[in-house]
Amino acid sequence: MYKMEIRKHPKFHNVFISGPQERLKLYTKNLDVGKRISGEKLITYKGIEYREWDPFRSKLAALILANPITSFLSENLKCLYLGASSGTTISHLSDIINSGIIYGVEFAERSMRQLIQNISNRTNIIPILGDARFPDKYAKYVFTYVDLIYQDVAQPRQAEIALENCNYYLKDEGILILLIKSQSIDSIQKSELTYAKEKEIIEKAGYKILESIKIYKYAANHIVLIVKKVIN
Repeated sequence: MYKMEIRKHPKFHNVFISGPQERLKLYTKNLDVGKRISGEKLITYKGIEYREWDPFRSKLAALILANPITSFLSENLKCLYLGASSGTTISHLSDIINSGIIYGVEFAERSMRQLIQNISNRTNIIPILGDARFPDKYAKYVFTYVDLIYQDVAQPRQAEIALENCNYYLKDEGILILLIKSQSIDSIQKSELTYAKEKEIIEKAGYKILESIKIYKYAANHIVLIVKKVIN
């Protein structure tokens, strides 16, 4: 009979795994013990409560399962999260960045209400009702340069929006995790052409693309770009 064992992820800080390599399950330590965000399983192992992290509900989980080379998580990061929605992925990030801070920007009022309800006990998340297309509009809520920007917004100008926020908030040598959904940019053009154009926009702006990873298994028509803001 299989006995579940939760162990540390070999690369990503504060991420935990169980099962064999070909069927890994991801977990984070629940910062808000006893509370679920999106119906996820809560598992107690050796006296610690973990939340199962579903890659079909969270593209960040899908990225980690894709085993990128770049390590971009630590417990004291300052992070700007664009497209926080109702809180599934940002809450797992909150579990991971337990000594840092996450500025969570969300445009839709209904999603923002759900987000506030879901993260009410998570003091490391600052929810911001704002439009990622206009980064200057929420500058009064973001008090510092950030180490990491995570963007998951279904907008046509995905690369431009990311760059505008990076130019405004991301520190030198900081990392951008950019989710690109081709159908949100151009529903007719072939996905590969769309991705190529978005990459070209980023590189022309002087940023370095470290990795380009497809997560089709979990999110159709999505790739993830891991990008570094290089010092000129």
